[in-house]
Amino acid sequence: MLKKRSTNALAIAIILLIAGSALIFLSARKSSKGWRSVRDDIIVQLMPSTHKDKIDVIHRPFITDVDVGVVVDKETDYEFVSSVMLEAWNISEDVLYEQAMKNLNAISRNIKVEVAQASETDETAKYIIVELDDGYAAARILSDGVRKAISRELGEQYIAAIPTRDFLIFWHKEFTLFDAFAAQVQTEFSAETEYPLSPIPLFVDSNGVEEMEKVKSKE
Repeated sequence: MLKKRSTNALAIAIILLIAGSALIFLSARKSSKGWRSVRDDIIVQLMPSTHKDKIDVIHRPFITDVDVGVVVDKETDYEFVSSVMLEAWNISEDVLYEQAMKNLNAISRNIKVEVAQASETDETAKYIIVELDDGYAAARILSDGVRKAISRELGEQYIAAIPTRDFLIFWHKEFTLFDAFAAQVQTEFSAETEYPLSPIPLFVDSNGVEEMEKVKSKE
């Protein structure tokens, strides 16, 4: 009798194990399908670092007071990706960011930028404005393709600023109107009520983006 009960217990255990495995498999398939349905709409987005103190949001540090988040882009708005969503999709943070950057680069190809010259005789008096209404103007500073395109106009090293979500500006590192531009960036940042980011001037080169004051402190 003991042997029979043991056999029945073993059989039940095997059945439960198979059933459990099937549920795990189906759950994984469902999560994977959920990711496949949204991955083309995943895009990196810059956000105030205070966001992570208010909501559950996947984030990585960028500069002082600004983080890099990821959003699900919808027709009229977007939603920041949370740790709960990441777990439901059954993907890693690295996979999420890789796809989000891929999609940002895709929407950044052939964008129209405004190249202006403050002086016809001074080559350093050139600046470029990226002002788009898709909600990702400032985030495009993260794109290698965009930065390389700007370098063809301003040289390998230049200055950038992201006062608001929808405004990105670049200028020559030797620009004689540097102080005036920095002041205007501060004004844009202070005046923004919905999507402010940062008034900090940024130094850009082939290594990436860094706060200008931090670059100066290394010199």
